[in-house]
Amino acid sequence: MDAGDWISLGSGAVAGIAAGIAFWQALSAKTSATIARSQMVAAQEQVVAAREQVAIMALQLTYQTDDRNDAAGPRFEVLTAELIENEHGQQRAAITVAQTLGSELSAVTVSARQSQQVYGLMVSNGVGSVTWGVTAPGSTYEIKAMLAPNCAEPLNVVLDFRCTEANGGRTWHRTLTATPRPPELKWSTGFTFR
Repeated sequence: MDAGDWISLGSGAVAGIAAGIAFWQALSAKTSATIARSQMVAAQEQVVAAREQVAIMALQLTYQTDDRNDAAGPRFEVLTAELIENEHGQQRAAITVAQTLGSELSAVTVSARQSQQVYGLMVSNGVGSVTWGVTAPGSTYEIKAMLAPNCAEPLNVVLDFRCTEANGGRTWHRTLTATPRPPELKWSTGFTFR
């Protein structure tokens, strides 16, 4: 072998090594691209998860705000609920309601849910809703519900309250159930025992 053959052989070996290095770099680049793709998918999944987390946090904040507003709203209580009859013998429910908690209200509209036994709240021209002006905790109101003749007991009068805050404009909806009973009979024998 002469010098030219050795040079050709060396050039071939160098070219083979260069080809091997190029092949190795191509495999390495392919592996890097695969890893980069999987990292990109993971990053996209993290973005989706972060957006979902932000949506959940916004929903929680909304619920907390709603809960705070609801807690600041009025509470009502039935003080008395009696079945009475008018001068024509028609049954009515006389209900006394008090605002027990909450802020001052500029208006409260009360209505009774109609049913087979409850026609509605009595107003001057029949049945409908009753509106009270300014109310605050401690305010009491008497309302009367028109009832069906010979209604069965126990009877539930479901009252819906639509309330507007006096100094802020917030509104609340409340529901309260009154169960009127016949009045207690009060009698005496006329005798005094000693």
